[in-house]
Amino acid sequence: SDRSCKQASKRTGAKDDVRVSPLLAKIIGAEILPRSEISLRLHQEVLSRQLHEGHERMYIVCDEDFKAVFGLERLRVSTLTNHCKKHIFKVEKEEVPGDKTKKKSGYGKPVWLSPCLAELIGHNHMSRSSVIKEMWKLIKARGLQDPKNKKFMLVEEDMMPIFKAKRIQTFGMMKYLVNHMSVEEDEYSEAYIRVYPEYDPDAVSNGTTQGS
Repeated sequence: SDRSCKQASKRTGAKDDVRVSPLLAKIIGAEILPRSEISLRLHQEVLSRQLHEGHERMYIVCDEDFKAVFGLERLRVSTLTNHCKKHIFKVEKEEVPGDKTKKKSGYGKPVWLSPCLAELIGHNHMSRSSVIKEMWKLIKARGLQDPKNKKFMLVEEDMMPIFKAKRIQTFGMMKYLVNHMSVEEDEYSEAYIRVYPEYDPDAVSNGTTQGS
């Protein structure tokens, strides 16, 4: 009901994750996201779909997706968020991807990767556990497990700067990889810029990474 939606709104802040209805998710591209992003994504869709009416851009003319959510043919831009309140719901903790109530540490804490490791796995900022997962994907995709002893992997030319050996134990790869990880952004992001001039550190801070 409208009343329960209002109560949910009072219990969640702008940065808290909320769940949106399937109809609204179809427009903004996510079912669970911070409340503050809903308005931003709606306005981005208005622009990309060219829904503004006239040059003043005070109103939008709804397309089919917007009509399904707002129930109107035309509405004022400034009222977009208010009109979609009934499509926003409080999220239970177990629904939130990567529960933010848990502090990330150790293998789950994101680190910056050296340029040679970043080039190899296609990302320059990720958790240690994710690095291991990406390495295993690479090993399997390239068929690098030693056929004589699958506890070992064969190191290809582009991996030599990291492992410095032609053959290593797969379950011991972390002792080599840690030398290419840093919790300090400047150490590797500056090196990354030198290798990839098109690298944009501002894009990384906004959640996008090289190769993602």
